[in-house]
Amino acid sequence: MNFDAQLFLFLNNLFNDRFASLFFGAVTGLGNGLVQGALITPIMFYFSRQKFKKHFVALVITAAAGGLLVSGVKQIVNRERPPAFFSHKHVVINTPFGEPHDPSFPSGHTETAFSTATYLSFLYPPFTPLFLAGAFLTAISRIAIGVHFPLDTLAGALIGIIFGFAGFKLNMRRVKRAKRPS
Repeated sequence: MNFDAQLFLFLNNLFNDRFASLFFGAVTGLGNGLVQGALITPIMFYFSRQKFKKHFVALVITAAAGGLLVSGVKQIVNRERPPAFFSHKHVVINTPFGEPHDPSFPSGHTETAFSTATYLSFLYPPFTPLFLAGAFLTAISRIAIGVHFPLDTLAGALIGIIFGFAGFKLNMRRVKRAKRPS
């Protein structure tokens, strides 16, 4: 068995109890764009309507663009999810919330979490540790609930970081251009 599969088994078994399943089941939602929108929209709007106006749409586009890349890579790579991979080896995987039917590599939830965390870290630097901790826990949750291998989450994180960085920088250029007198 390769290192990725062994590490998956170790982590999935480590978090194979009722509390961990409930905790990581909730945390995994941080990688869902609709959940993120429901959490981030009112907070950004309340604390800084200026930043909300300048950045919210760009943030959504950034995460969605990364998601499109992830979807394309999933179809090209077509890696089995852990339960399907291990079923041939007669190993039962802890999947308390069921198994998604799309391919495993890379992790879309992780991409969304890291894309958003990276973008928000540039926008609100004092909260960077909080944003990155949430993204990291989202990546771990995908392994804990049995739907991704560690390499899937690593690739999703890298794509998310790249898109979050690029999306923020491109939007800042747009904002600066809009401020210049014509």
